[in-house]
Amino acid sequence: MSDSAFDALTAAIDGEEAAVYAYGVAIPRLSGSLSDLARGGLAAHRLRVISLRQRLPVAQQPPPPGGFDVDPPVDATQASDLLAGVEVRLAAVYADLAAHTFGADRRDAVLAARECAVRSVAWGGTPQAFPGR
Repeated sequence: MSDSAFDALTAAIDGEEAAVYAYGVAIPRLSGSLSDLARGGLAAHRLRVISLRQRLPVAQQPPPPGGFDVDPPVDATQASDLLAGVEVRLAAVYADLAAHTFGADRRDAVLAARECAVRSVAWGGTPQAFPGR
């Protein structure tokens, strides 16, 4: 694995850890179908963390985060805004990972970027253009 691919992979791991944290902070402020949507997003990000970490030997994995500097949302609107922002940032991280990988790893990164982009829009984010055609 090249240094740039390693850096992109560890950035994706860090981004997924941040997403798991953000969803955990946001879920208590959501109810009904938004709560269900958030729980689905949380489950997806937890699975991605596991999948990404499995690509690296244990000795090369970034340490689990000690915490994040996030203002806890006080209502559903702030929770949705937080999650939209997390998802759009993570979509960009996955686009970078796709640019530095090949084969199945690239395909997985592209699919993850698409999933994050769709979740971002579901949370009220503005659709973003992907690079390329």
